Amino acid sequence: MNTLIPRVIVIGLAASVSPVAIMALISILSRKHARRNSLIFLAGYTVTLTALGIIGVLVFHVGSSGRTSKVDGYIDLALGILCLLAISLSIRKPKKEKTTKVESDLRASRAFSLGSLAMIVNTSTFIIYISGLHAISAAKLEPFNDVVALALLTLFTLTSLLIPIIIYFALPEKSEKVLASLRVWLTKHSRVIGIVVLLIIGVYLVIKGIWVIV
Repeated sequence: MNTLIPRVIVIGLAASVSPVAIMALISILSRKHARRNSLIFLAGYTVTLTALGIIGVLVFHVGSSGRTSKVDGYIDLALGILCLLAISLSIRKPKKEKTTKVESDLRASRAFSLGSLAMIVNTSTFIIYISGLHAISAAKLEPFNDVVALALLTLFTLTSLLIPIIIYFALPEKSEKVLASLRVWLTKHSRVIGIVVLLIIGVYLVIKGIWVIV
C-alpha cells in the first residue's frame, strides 16, 4: 500500500489534466448561479468518474483469478499504446477547436449532465484513470485498502476542477480576472499540455509493460 499511494497520486494528477473540462467549468463560473452550477457540474463529473472506477476495479479483480504477471504487462502495454494513439488523434484535430457552449442561465440538471459528458468524452483522463485502476487491482490489496486507493485516485483526478472552484469561492472579487486569464492560457496551450501528459504516461506504460512481459 505504501508503494502504491505515490503511484496513485501521480496517475491521478496526470489524469486530472483536462483543459476542455476546465474551460467548460470556467464558463459555468462566469454565468448565473455559478456557485450552484459549478458544484453540480463537479458532482456530475465525479459520479461518472466514480462509477467508472468501481466498475473498472471490479472487472480487473474478476479477471485476475489465476492470471500471471505477464497479463498485467500486456494490459499496461495496451493502455500505453492507447495513450500514444490518443496523441495522434489530438494532433489531427483542427487548430481552432470548438469549446463547450454553456447557456447563460443554466438549469441544475443541465449542469450535472454537462459534468457527466465532460468526463465521458475526456479521452486522456479516461485512459490514464483506467491505468490507475489497473495499478490498484494489480497490487492485490484488501477490500478496505482498495477503497482507500480508489478514493485517492479519484480525488487527485478531480484536482484540476477543484482548483477553479476553490479560487471562485475563496476570491470572489478577483476570481473573474484570474479564471479568464487561465481560460485564455488553456485555449492557447491545451493541445500541447494534453500531448505531453499522454506521451509521458504512454511511454511509461509501454516500457513497464514490455519490462514485465520480457
